[in-house]
Parts: sequence; structure tokens; C-alpha cells
Amino acid sequence: MANCHDLFQHFNCAIKLTDEKRVILMNVRDSLRKRMEGNYMQFPSQEKMNLELEFQSQGSFVMDTIIKPLNDDFDLDDGVYFHGRLSEKERPAPQIFHNWVIRAIDKDNDYENIKDKPTCIRVKYKQGFHIDIPIYYAEKFDSPDLADTKKGWLLSNPVEFIAWFEEKTKSGFQKEFFYESVKYAEQFNKWLSDIRKKDCQLRRLVRYMKAWGDLKRNEMPSGIIMTIIVGENFAINDRDDIAIRDTLLKVRNYLLSNGFKCPRPTTPAGEDLFAEKSESEKQYF
Repeated sequence: MANCHDLFQHFNCAIKLTDEKRVILMNVRDSLRKRMEGNYMQFPSQEKMNLELEFQSQGSFVMDTIIKPLNDDFDLDDGVYFHGRLSEKERPAPQIFHNWVIRAIDKDNDYENIKDKPTCIRVKYKQGFHIDIPIYYAEKFDSPDLADTKKGWLLSNPVEFIAWFEEKTKSGFQKEFFYESVKYAEQFNKWLSDIRKKDCQLRRLVRYMKAWGDLKRNEMPSGIIMTIIVGENFAINDRDDIAIRDTLLKVRNYLLSNGFKCPRPTTPAGEDLFAEKSESEKQYF
């Protein structure tokens, strides 16, 4: 087999989100947070029921598996947490929380549009990128309920997914980075800097798969599915070309042996993320 390791390394540099674009996303995220907090503070106290807001970035931006898509529509997931003690029956319906977030975002000349999706609010910016805002209700930070306008309140903890992935990379991630963010802010920033400098092979392989999906587009699995199936079937090698080949062979056997399912490894554990894919889409992949 020809040695294509260096070609994959160059490809990784081409698809990995640059430091410049990361800074753009963080600045826009921070500005949007301040805007939402300020507007939410103006809501009548009786309406917002003394619920406090807290924000936490999640997903590929934190795990550094984020890529620069062909159309440059890169994105960041930034969860907003409403902290309270109301049971599921006592609190307002998920759609109410979605409406609150849209009101708090308000209108701005930088936005292209605001879209209310079942599990998040998407703010699309005129520069081309977007920010997805999943909405949670939490009495405790480690057991939040996701506000899904189609399925209702769902136990869903994005920190657990980061911890699952980072355990496979042996990066030294600690959940306390998020659960006690003020106390561990310095350690978290150092951890984030260290993992970007090291750029382990598993992160690169997830990026390769996501870039492949971006090239093929609609028929391909989502980024979270790519992350899970690569994480579950990672075949380490000194060369990226051999590692991605062997990982893909393991992925194929994994899917053929389990009835073409992608069980979510964290809450809601066992959910098949391939369930909504058609048979033709599965066969295409």
C-alpha cells in the first residue's frame, strides 16, 4: 500500500478549523450570550419564574473535531441552561422555553435568520456560520432535561458525551471543567490548548469522516454519528492512511453485525441514531 500519511496530514490542515475562525466563533458566542442575558433580565419576574440562565459550549467545538465545511458554514453548539426546581409536570412546555430564547436573542443586523428547530434555536449569521442553542432545564448541572418541541423533555447531558469521547483519547478531561467552571477555568483552558497542540489521531480520523460526509452531503450520517462509530471502532496506527482504512473496515463490520445501528453511548443511552435513516441511505453509506 502506498504511503499516503503525509497527504492525510495536509488534508487535516485544510479541514481543521483555524485559530482565526475559532476566535470569530468565540467572540460572536460571547456577544450573543450577553445579549440574551440582558434581554432575559427584562422579562417580567412572574413570567420567567426566577429561573437563572447559564451557558456552556458543547460538542465538536470543545472536542476539537469541528471542521471547516466546503461552504464555510462552520458552527458552534452553545447550550443555555434554565436553572430551577420545577418537576416536568410543573414547568412550562418546551416550546415556551424556545419562545423565550428567541425573544432573548432578539433581532440584529448581523443575523441572516433565526430558526426554531425541535432541539435547538439556530442563529444564522450573514458571515456564513451559525450558532445552535440547545435549551435545557436543570436543577443539577449533571442531569439536565433537553427541551425538545417534538418529543418533550428528554434527559440529555452533553458533558457526558464529551467525557465519553475524551476517555478514548486519554486527554485527561474532567467533568468538573464544566460542572465547576469558575473553579476549574484555568485548568480547562490549559487542557483545551494542550489537546489542540497534540491533535491526537482519533480527532483527525473523526475530521476525515466528517469531511467525507460534508463532500457527499445529504445521504451521509451526521457528525455525531461519525464521531460515535469512529470512537467505537478506532484502529490506531502510526500512519493515518492505514488507520482510516482499518477503522472503516471495522465500522462496516460493526454496522453489518448489529443490524446497522448506532447506539448513543450516553443519555439517552441506547438511542439508535440511525433509526431515522432510510434503507437506501444506509446502503449508500
